[in-house]
Amino acid sequence: MLVVLILCIFLGLSGAGYAAETAVDTPAMHFTVAEWAYEVRGFDDYDPNHSGEFKRGERGYAYLVIADFGVAEQDQLYLLRLTVDVALETRSGLRLFFEKDVLELEEWYIEPPESTWFYIYVDIPWWAPRGVYQTVITVRDGITNRVLEEKREIMVK
Repeated sequence: MLVVLILCIFLGLSGAGYAAETAVDTPAMHFTVAEWAYEVRGFDDYDPNHSGEFKRGERGYAYLVIADFGVAEQDQLYLLRLTVDVALETRSGLRLFFEKDVLELEEWYIEPPESTWFYIYVDIPWWAPRGVYQTVITVRDGITNRVLEEKREIMVK
């Protein structure tokens, strides 16, 4: 009986330590840069649109840098796998537009990457009603199965 009690205490303590260690070692995936842009040419080479205002019939860009995603090691290389969904909603939450897997990002590296960048864009229809909308950018990590959802306002004028 004493052996069973010692075994239960040992297993209980080791399980609690494991849970705390996992929480510390898995930071939340997040954007280090998330900006609207008039144009994107490459990494850190874009024309920011700080107001988030776009004219009807114009292309609107979002320049994004993301960190703390999962990385898998395979054949001495490091792999990241992210997919991006985009939605447009009214301020009250009515979904007007949704596109799943607008971007599927699979990249290989020699060293584990700390961050990666990408951009997405949408052509704003000429008939779009003027107003303030909310974009919802959802990034799904194919390695860790974590999800990041970011909401940003955009104005159509």
